[in-house]
Amino acid sequence: MQEVNFSAKEKDGDGKGDGIQWVLFGLGEEEYAVSATQVQEIVRATTITVVPNMPPFVKGICNLRGKIVPIIDLKERFAIEGVTDSTKARIIVAHIETQMVGFTVDSVTGVLRIAPAIIEGVPANLPKVDVDYILGVAKLPNRLILLLNLDKMLKNMEKLILESTAWDKK
Repeated sequence: MQEVNFSAKEKDGDGKGDGIQWVLFGLGEEEYAVSATQVQEIVRATTITVVPNMPPFVKGICNLRGKIVPIIDLKERFAIEGVTDSTKARIIVAHIETQMVGFTVDSVTGVLRIAPAIIEGVPANLPKVDVDYILGVAKLPNRLILLLNLDKMLKNMEKLILESTAWDKK
């Protein structure tokens, strides 16, 4: 897959089909998705500069088109084990509230329009310890896809850490 930039037309949808467009990606053996409206671009994994005293899942920062962007490792954030194939690894650059953040993922598998009728909420019997960031589960014929809410993915303290650090003076 090559770099993908999302234009406003793609973000809003083209009126064809039913549902919202989601960017699908893999972490370990599971498939996840985030709303395409929050995704700025998808790039190949690049050199990341480590920043001292950050939480373990904050891998560092990188320069993306002249902007300094913090990079978060989603496998580390979700405590998912396994080796990442560097040829398939990508960074999903997305808007979280007021800032741009990059998320490392094992692979990006595409963009899919998901109808609201096939989305179920988080099961009530799932422990509520740290699942606020899961919007729901899309039930496709041969697989389940966890739909993530990027705005709720980081806890309040984690957001404060990222916001309080002057990543980019522009």
